Amino acid sequence: MLDLSTSLTTFPVLETQRLILREVTIDDADVIFAIMSDPQVMRYYGTPMHSHDEAVKRANSIRAAFQERNIVYWAITEKASNNFVGSGGFWRIIKPDSRAHIGYELAPTCWYRGFMTEAISAMVKFGFETIKLHSIEAGIHPDNIGSRRVLEKVGFVQEGYFREKYFDTERNCFIDAAVYSLLHGDCEQYSVIT
Repeated sequence: MLDLSTSLTTFPVLETQRLILREVTIDDADVIFAIMSDPQVMRYYGTPMHSHDEAVKRANSIRAAFQERNIVYWAITEKASNNFVGSGGFWRIIKPDSRAHIGYELAPTCWYRGFMTEAISAMVKFGFETIKLHSIEAGIHPDNIGSRRVLEKVGFVQEGYFREKYFDTERNCFIDAAVYSLLHGDCEQYSVIT
């Protein structure tokens, strides 16, 4: 079983060529709201945020869940500008199975620049090397081609397809989900992670 009390004593800051992944703060709420209320971002994600208070609650819940060592979810910032451009991380960690679920969102102005591939590569490396995960799972809407491409670039493979897995309250219908995963042993063949 994972012991996150030793691997996550303080919030981990990750650095890549163009990004700094740091702890989410309340000061990020404005940008969280801008991203999570954007219909383009939320097209495959679920219900868009409708108020700034929801963004404050999200920031607070991310911070509280980390304090309980239940998740690690980063603010993704661009090094050159220090701007918050998105967020992502392990939103569910299943300690007995050494498995985590990864999720992420990125401002549309930063799409198609390779930021999310860069960020997820750093998260995956941290998950396998520091947390000592055995596997990482991602569930996406099957039509989300951008997300699928990012996962595949990092080495994830589709393992399953669930018909009508979730009820989408925004669209008032059930939606499918494609499940991708990456095993620790798979990482050696993907230079993007090493």
